[in-house]
Amino acid sequence: MNSAQSNTPPRKLLHVDGLRGVACLMVVLSHLALIFYPGLHDPTLINNNSIINFIFNSPLSFIYSGTAAVYIFFTLSGYILTHAFLSGGDILNNATTMTTKRYFRLAIPATASCIFCWLVLSNATPGRELLSAWIQSYTVASPSFLNALYSGAVSAFFGDGSAYNPVLWTMKIELLGSFLTYFICLVLIRAPNKGLIILLFCIMFFVSSLPQKEKYGYIAFLFGSFIHFSGLNLRKGVALILMLAGLYLGGVHYGSRPYIYAIYYTRFYINGEESNAYILYNFISGVLITLAILTNNSLKMFFAKKPFVYMGKVSFSVYLFHLPFFLIIATGIFNAIYNAGYSYHESAITATILSIVTIYAVANLIFKAVDNPSMRFSSILAKFLFKTPTRIS
Repeated sequence: MNSAQSNTPPRKLLHVDGLRGVACLMVVLSHLALIFYPGLHDPTLINNNSIINFIFNSPLSFIYSGTAAVYIFFTLSGYILTHAFLSGGDILNNATTMTTKRYFRLAIPATASCIFCWLVLSNATPGRELLSAWIQSYTVASPSFLNALYSGAVSAFFGDGSAYNPVLWTMKIELLGSFLTYFICLVLIRAPNKGLIILLFCIMFFVSSLPQKEKYGYIAFLFGSFIHFSGLNLRKGVALILMLAGLYLGGVHYGSRPYIYAIYYTRFYINGEESNAYILYNFISGVLITLAILTNNSLKMFFAKKPFVYMGKVSFSVYLFHLPFFLIIATGIFNAIYNAGYSYHESAITATILSIVTIYAVANLIFKAVDNPSMRFSSILAKFLFKTPTRIS
């Protein structure tokens, strides 16, 4: 998800785009696993496949941890929005213009994705009978253009998500988390104990009655802001330990053997609700991975490589459009290969590889047609309302 990026990010922040690109690929792999190999997520669906069983019961499952990836997104957004807020210009002007732009920056691409979903779901799609119940359930009763428009522009941000594009559950957290970041920046600009204040806000959200997935999202934004304010520069060894710990925690699943005791011994209750270890550990995973990479020069250089940066540039486009795209392409390729006489596994693996290559190739066109114009429109709107120069962000 590339929702916080600048149109032409300064070179020192290319690693941010690179990490965001890798996180987006994790989401893509997560959904492809749900389509073709749901046993990678749910032990009751493994069906005695030894390879799937091995991956599920190992920390390797972090590779397709879409939930950990989402918390990487949120932590990165807190970091990059803090950087943009404080990187020059009048602070009050930044507060007004960035707050004004944020909804339109997110809502225009989100709404465009819902309209695309409406077009896909309103027409015949390739058969899904051989695939998972998850992808078979991806339908909308009586889809309509106006309903898709409302779903992307309103429900995704101020309701319970979008039936047209389920990945938009993150948009509410992304929008409100952005506003929280701007508020924190104003609070902390002259505060001597920045870390303590951020900790108090984290505790406030932690003990709140908000849904766990949502409150951990806001805390991730706060951690991202803290990473920026702290100016940490970790040694390579320390950063690698933190990253490895984050990768390990990102592989957590209920029923997975390496995590049985970790899940059992971290049960607790807040406001009468039992903690969800899957969400908790994926949240910690996202924060640790982001912390390690943003605070070590060697890791920054690695994630600033061109392939990662390109993936980061188009990540918001990939994130928003990949699910309806896979409904057509991934299932279509699978059916064509399977009907040609190849096995389920040969068909699924080939469809997975070709779908990933295709979505990243097409995403550049989506970026130019949808994502980039949304950044420009939101900046023009803020400039019109406040009569001040604004940056695209």
